[in-house]
Amino acid sequence: MANSPPPEVEVTRPDKLLWASSGITKRHFVDYLGAVSDHMLPWVRQRPMTLVRAPDGVGGKQYFQKAVPTYAPEWIRTVRIPAPSAGRDVDFVVCENRATLQWLGNQAALELHPAPVRVDMLDRPDLLVVDIDPPEGAFDAAVEVALMVLDVLDDLGVATGIKTTGGKGLHVVAPIERRYEPEEFRRAAGRLTAIVVARRPELVTDEFRKAKREGRVMLDPSRNGTGATIVAPYSPRAREEATVSFPVTPDELSTVSPDAFTISSVPDLLDRPGPKRWFVLASERHRLPKQLLSDP
Repeated sequence: MANSPPPEVEVTRPDKLLWASSGITKRHFVDYLGAVSDHMLPWVRQRPMTLVRAPDGVGGKQYFQKAVPTYAPEWIRTVRIPAPSAGRDVDFVVCENRATLQWLGNQAALELHPAPVRVDMLDRPDLLVVDIDPPEGAFDAAVEVALMVLDVLDDLGVATGIKTTGGKGLHVVAPIERRYEPEEFRRAAGRLTAIVVARRPELVTDEFRKAKREGRVMLDPSRNGTGATIVAPYSPRAREEATVSFPVTPDELSTVSPDAFTISSVPDLLDRPGPKRWFVLASERHRLPKQLLSDP
């Protein structure tokens, strides 16, 4: 069939360095995406994808890309979404299979950012995201805040997963039923943030401007707004260290180092408890608790 993906994706310029300081070539990157595809695909299928591309590797120009390239093969699935700010419709990539992941790798799409909605119901988000952003070098503080977020959501009966971002912070993600309007969803995210901030206002803030955070960890509820994305689990980041956003468990938080999860190390870590938990979590869905839907 013309729209069926090929059994193997051709890698052009396979020896081209994408993460030069780590010695990671395009061939290495494409092979990595194949190795993690069974774990990543449940979190990206049916979701519009925003990419961070770096054709010359992490040391060159990097840019966000939403529109699929005009030269994309016909077996790449896309979804057309109005983009009022651009004054046109945009065709987003929808990553449905291993071949698409590897094709994106061959395009030097170093970061994969799916939307928290699926293509058949673009107005119904299904992932509640808590973005935990600590000051530089303060991962321990991010861990402390993450444990508070997990405690609040556990008390509310919401199933969660936690992962490193591949940068300096953490993401807590809760899969939610597709029954809520976007505005209702955003209010719930804001209410959750307010509950956590109230517990430790000297440690955590929802202040977006860095100058006003005063060294505190920032929770960003805007990750749940219209047009939001979240870096996919197992996606690398366009950083020299070739770090990866990697699922962990709450019990591991006090001992993990986010720098330990890289393109080179992650294929050997897929049997850890974090990936096992996220594999199951991908098929779960829960209702937003009433406490997050009501006014404080």
